[in-house]
Amino acid sequence: MTYETRTSAIYETKATWISKPLNRTGDLSGWRKKMNQTCPNPRLGEIVWLNSSYGRISYKAVGFRSDGSAIWERGELVRH
Repeated sequence: MTYETRTSAIYETKATWISKPLNRTGDLSGWRKKMNQTCPNPRLGEIVWLNSSYGRISYKAVGFRSDGSAIWERGELVRH
């Protein structure tokens, strides 16, 4: 998985975020570690695009845990 680019949804005036969860189980701690390495200090509402062997995947920082780590939501930014 490689980091491509990121932008803040706060400044996207002509776009809508659509949540697209996979509802899969797996190595959650490993995935969190990869996200922390990719974007160690996200802002609330920040969107991160990642390239993987499956294509381009978008994640949005929707909150923070009590330990300060980000809560990410998988989805798509649809521009109007």
